[in-house]
Order: sequence, then C-alpha cells, then structure tokens
Amino acid sequence: MRLDFLRALYEDPPGEFGGRYVSVYLDTTPTTAEAGTEVALRWQDARGRLAAAGADDATLDAVDRAATVLDHAVRGRVIFARGGATWLEGALPWPPRRELANLAPLPHVLPWLAQIPLQVPHVRVAATKVGGHVVAVSAVAAGEAVAETTIDGASWPVHKVSAGGWSEQRLQRSAEETWAATAKRIAAVTVAEAGRVRAEFVMVGGDVRERSIVLDLLPSTLRESAVTMDREVDADDPEFEARAEAEERRRAALSGRALLDDLAVRLGGGGADEHRAVTGLAGTLTALREGLASDVLLVGEPSWVPEAVWIGPGLTDAATERAALVERGVADPLQGRTDAALVRAAAGTGAELHFIPAGVAGAADTPLVTDGVAALLRAPASAL
Repeated sequence: MRLDFLRALYEDPPGEFGGRYVSVYLDTTPTTAEAGTEVALRWQDARGRLAAAGADDATLDAVDRAATVLDHAVRGRVIFARGGATWLEGALPWPPRRELANLAPLPHVLPWLAQIPLQVPHVRVAATKVGGHVVAVSAVAAGEAVAETTIDGASWPVHKVSAGGWSEQRLQRSAEETWAATAKRIAAVTVAEAGRVRAEFVMVGGDVRERSIVLDLLPSTLRESAVTMDREVDADDPEFEARAEAEERRRAALSGRALLDDLAVRLGGGGADEHRAVTGLAGTLTALREGLASDVLLVGEPSWVPEAVWIGPGLTDAATERAALVERGVADPLQGRTDAALVRAAAGTGAELHFIPAGVAGAADTPLVTDGVAALLRAPASAL
C-alpha cells in the first residue's frame, strides 16, 4: 500500500509540532428508521470523551459536520482533525472493528489502513456480439475509483442465418466480420483502460465466442493475467465483483509469501552489514529515519507497547530511544503511539506498507520477524 495520500495529514505549519490530532472511528450503520439520530448519538458520546481528554471545541465542531453526514452506502466513517479543521476523511463499507475516539500528537491511522478494502487495479470485461461493457478499477487506497465504458457494436448482421443459396455464406461471413470488429473495439478499450489504471489482471466474460476473440486480441501481458468468467454476466454484476475479490485475495496471499521469501533471502548469508533488510521495531525505525526502507512489513499482530516511541517534528523523527532523536537535533521529543509514528515515517519516505496475515505461509511463526515488523532496504544495512 502506497501512503502518498497521507502526507498532507502530517505537514505541520511552523511552530505547531505537539498540537494534538482528533482521530474518530464511527459506526454509521443504520439499524432503525431514525438512522441520523442514531449516528448523532454515537458521535455525541465520542465527542464527550474527546472533550474530557482536552480536545478544543473548534476541532470537535469540524468533526461534527463530517460525522453527521448520512450515507446509507457507508457503514463506517473515519475522520482526522486538528486546529479547528478536518484534515482527512475516509469511508468504510462496513463498521470499524472498534469505535475509537483518540486525542494524540499523531493521528491514529493504522486501524483505518488495516480495514481499507483490498483493491488490486484490474479491468472487468463483458463481451457480446452486439457490444461490450468495460469496468476499470483503480488502486486507490482511500476508496474505490471505478470508470465504466460501454461499447456499442455494429447492429447488423450479428447472427448467422441459414438462408440457403448463394447468400448464406455471404451473410455468415458478414456476421463473423461484425463480431470481429466489435471484439476489436472492446479489446482496444480494455488495453487503454488497463494501461490507465496499471491493471494487474483482467477478467473477461460474456459470450463464449466473442470473449475468445477479445482475449486473442489482447497483448500477451494482459492475456497471461486474464481470468475467464464461465457465465455470461455483465461487468458490473455482483458475480463479477465476487470473482474479482477472490482473485485479489489470491494475489495478496502470493504477494505476502513473496515478500517473506524476499526478506529471508536478504537476511541470509554474509554479515549483518551486507543484509538489505532489517527486522524488529528499532531497526525498522532506524531504516526509516535514514530513508533506506523501501517496504515495511507488518506481520500478523505486531507485539508493540502502544506508547513506546519518541517522535519529533520531522516525518521520520521516530525512535525507541529518546537519545536517538536528541542526537538528530530534536530539542524536545514527545512520546507517541508506536503504530502512528511508524506509518508517518513510512509516508514521509515513500516506503510502501504491507499487511501480511498470520496465516500466510506461517507468517506468525516466521523467526526472522521480530516484534511483528521488518523492512526491506534500498541499500545494504551498512549504510545505516
């Protein structure tokens, strides 16, 4: 997961380091006809707890405006605010695993990142003899982005006929030419959309003959990634979406295993200074401070002490020892949440964040991973 969309959340105006963020995770699931009242009551309870913790009224008023927007498609709302304004909002298709109301020096973003629906960029294609429907799904961390294109094929002739006589072959050939022309247009849109969203796979369904023609017209890289739908359903049909989600989960599991294999290779052989990976919280934070971490791996349920990290005003100012930040020129380090500091440092250096479930290739029992966290490096550990 790329964290570029979080960077603006951390950019403190000069002199504002230490100002506290309000982080709210709210269940917005309607259970009665009075859904708006229910959500408002849940927010008022959270607001009371935040006010008691010291949150200012202007910031709470800003959250109030965002928290009480009712959308029946949204089951959970995540809001981060500070200084009288909301800085980032997110929506979830299901309730948050825990309703939270947090006031701290850094926004509490990790629970949100862990709950954002998995979204691998891909293209869904329904191809028929009379046209096609192409749905392109982008990899947008903060929410789904979908673009749909309808392709209208030639209207005549689209069916072979048994007319008899000399005209039969001409009509059949015309029908085949019409199918091929329609398939060519569908394939062209598929290729264009796949390039635009950087699709990792395509799903092709629809008429058996037409989808086969479309597949043959795709470049080899897309054809090799293709998943075929056996039934003739539209590209925005729930069955298409369910198959796409299953493919996303399969690819995520493969990616997690590949990352753990890469970690093992990078940590194996030679001296520690030659390794292009580190493991454990302290080592990972050091790699992030130095801008050397390309990927941060969170494996299973990390075993951190919640407030074990010291932070400074810089995005990568995070360490398990206060002295490490003082040596970097941070005059008055503060203690912050471990997970919040880790995510901020990753966002600040362009490192990607990967959640690897405990069930992926025995990830929870991987002896290489200390504290449930590790980092792949852009250079050997000797550069730290």
